[in-house]
Amino acid sequence: MMDNKQIAKQFFENLFVDNDKAYEVLTEEVVVNWPGFGMDDIVGKENLRKFLDEGGPEKVLDLKINNILSEGDTVIADGSIVTEREGKRETSHFADVYKVKDGKIVSLNSYMVFDKSNNEIKN
Repeated sequence: MMDNKQIAKQFFENLFVDNDKAYEVLTEEVVVNWPGFGMDDIVGKENLRKFLDEGGPEKVLDLKINNILSEGDTVIADGSIVTEREGKRETSHFADVYKVKDGKIVSLNSYMVFDKSNNEIKN
């Protein structure tokens, strides 16, 4: 059986890469939010998939994990991700807080900061 760290890793390593593999470790009623973006919780695996398909990146160009810590039912991972959307590369830094129960992720709060290099005009 996978431990909680491996479960979280299966999600974040496969998101936008192999989505079916990413979503298989989420509960049907998973609750996801990006605090600080002023949005309501996204409730449910299908709603999350729809949200990310419509507004998320098309692909991940690079993912770096700095730390991944697990205690009880909580897993915290932080790092940086480079994605591409509509031909534009974007770098973000994140700290994700996962709650895992019975081998599935029940909630995720993702604290994201966009790298200021995204705003530079590239000629």
